[in-house]
Amino acid sequence: MRNREWTRRSASLPAPLRKIMSVHGRLIVRALLLALVMAVTVMSWQASAQESTPEATEAPPAPEAPQDKILFQLPATFDDFQPRSVISGQGGSLSIFGSGFPTDAAVALEGIGLLPATFINANALSAALPTSLPPTVDSEGRGGGYKVLIYIAGQPPLECICGGTSATLVVRPAPTSIPPTSIPPTAAPPPTAAPPPTDIPGAPNLLVRNFNANPTTVAPGGTVNFTVEIVNAGTRPALGLSVSVDPGGKFIPANGQATILLPDLGVNAATVVGIPVTAAEDTPSGPQTVTITMAYRDFTGSAYTAKGSLTVNVQKAAPRAAQVTLSRYMFDPNPVEPGKEALLTILVTNSGSAAASQVLVRVGDGNILLAGPQGDSFPVGDLAAGASASVEMPLIVSAAAKPGPQPQSLKISYLQEGEAKENTASMTINVAKLVPTSPVLLLDTFETGKTFLQPGEQFTANLTIKNVGEEPAQNMLVTFGTVSPGAPSGNDDNNSGTNTTGTTTPSTTFAPLGSGGTVFAGTIEAGGGFINLTQEFIVSGSVDSGIYTLPITLRYQKADGSAAQETLNASLVVILPPRLNLELQPPLPEQTNVGEPLTLSLKISNRGRKSVNFNSAAVAAENGEVVEGAETPLATLRAEDDTSISAIIIPPEEGPVKITITLNYIDDLNKPQSIVQTYELEAVLAPPPPTFEPPPDSLFPVQGETPQAAPDDLLGRLLLGFLGLGS
Repeated sequence: MRNREWTRRSASLPAPLRKIMSVHGRLIVRALLLALVMAVTVMSWQASAQESTPEATEAPPAPEAPQDKILFQLPATFDDFQPRSVISGQGGSLSIFGSGFPTDAAVALEGIGLLPATFINANALSAALPTSLPPTVDSEGRGGGYKVLIYIAGQPPLECICGGTSATLVVRPAPTSIPPTSIPPTAAPPPTAAPPPTDIPGAPNLLVRNFNANPTTVAPGGTVNFTVEIVNAGTRPALGLSVSVDPGGKFIPANGQATILLPDLGVNAATVVGIPVTAAEDTPSGPQTVTITMAYRDFTGSAYTAKGSLTVNVQKAAPRAAQVTLSRYMFDPNPVEPGKEALLTILVTNSGSAAASQVLVRVGDGNILLAGPQGDSFPVGDLAAGASASVEMPLIVSAAAKPGPQPQSLKISYLQEGEAKENTASMTINVAKLVPTSPVLLLDTFETGKTFLQPGEQFTANLTIKNVGEEPAQNMLVTFGTVSPGAPSGNDDNNSGTNTTGTTTPSTTFAPLGSGGTVFAGTIEAGGGFINLTQEFIVSGSVDSGIYTLPITLRYQKADGSAAQETLNASLVVILPPRLNLELQPPLPEQTNVGEPLTLSLKISNRGRKSVNFNSAAVAAENGEVVEGAETPLATLRAEDDTSISAIIIPPEEGPVKITITLNYIDDLNKPQSIVQTYELEAVLAPPPPTFEPPPDSLFPVQGETPQAAPDDLLGRLLLGFLGLGS
């Protein structure tokens, strides 16, 4: 029936499609039905599986494989390493062969630790051996070796199984200078068969990438230091690297070392080496090339060489010549004195490029320095290029030399390769100014024994006059005052020959007493001689406060017989003290009671002609406590004016009491001064209060008796009644 329905519906389709459907339609429908049945079966099976499992847990997702890893990789192998033995203290490089090496593979020696490793490719590694490896065998070959291990992430350490046995790195001790006959022969170990390593394609390739020359320009016979950077631009490490300067050129190694050994260079690694070379004397001028040869090998033992070119500019040196000059000079004394000796110390230097022989220095033009005890020419000797020499030249300064800076020349002569040379050096000499010799008198000391003087005060002055000149002052007269100059008289009472007919004016402020104002002092020797004088003075009573000058006139005779006069001045301070009247109102008693207050009142009256600049008044007491008025501020007290201060003092215990009153003021020279006034009295204990005795018994009548009134009894009763003790 279904076939009939299919036939009916397909009849309405176009003829071509109907033909296709008639052939394949049934097969397609059958396939779709079969797929639907299978899907329903799988779904029913999953549902039954979930019902049969009580607690189903979701399985964790499988880890995703890294995108940069291949799906399958063979484990790495360690097939061989070279060399199998090294010498202790020499270091070296270890070549490791195998397969499957990653870029982060690490190489280690068992018991030593990791080694600096270089990845060559998946089949080869290179590791640097330190020079500090201790030997593993003795001089006779007895001992063991170090296991070489390769560490790869995710795998156990790889050990070389070379030829079926475990291979180790043997470190032999350094050879000693033992005679060959003392070393017993040993049989060489049989070689171990190893599979040939896989060849690494390519080769090491060394290039000079950069260099510089110091100096950049060198003269023939000079030395230049090249700093060369060498880089391995190949695909294999460069082992056993050495650099040498090619022979046969104009440059040779400067230190005598023909070959320079360098460390191994890995791929793309670089190193820097210093190569000093010396240019030959016949090297032509201009840019010159220094050729170097780099010799090296790879891990297979193949040897290679490479060339490098270094360039330096060669310039012909200037002709060699000596040049002797005056570098420094010094005079002793400085400034020099005309007519006296002076020591000239010079330093000559050969600043040229050739030696100077038979160097001679002599005094030239200038007429300031004259030949001394050793003449005016001084030999120096031979001076190499760059050398210096010091020469001392004792000379005499001309007496006609003018004071101040003066020019003076020196002649320097020498021989250069047998040819005479000479040059002139100039100096500047500082000549001292001559001072005519004469007495130089100073007032060395002037003492009165007081800080200041008062008007009308008498005092004694002690003075010292000192001669610091180079001539004595003879027959000296000292006058305390001024003397007007006059014509020499030639005679005087003291036979000094130094008096002058002038007018003497004594000081009006400080009048000399007892000598008339003039004293004969005698002779004061030169070079520090002195005299001591004593003179009595009185201060004028009319002077005011101030600083006054006392002129002291000195008249004496020089060494050449001429008369001289000088005036020295002494400064003296005069202060006019205030004229004050201090009066206690009322006066203090001679005694006071212990513990009782004592009132002190002081009236201060200014009886002078100037105001007194008071600051304060202070009251202090010994064996007394100032309870009031210990410090009282005061103002300026004008002339003919007065003021007062008061204080209360309590003596704490009996005994003498000393009261001190200090008046502080500023004097006319603006210096703080004080006036101190003291008073004394005695502190005694206060008398006890009066006591009264009871009247005698006869004053009271006996009971039953009538007392008789007597005149005395009546008087006593009246007294007792007055005192309130009776009636």
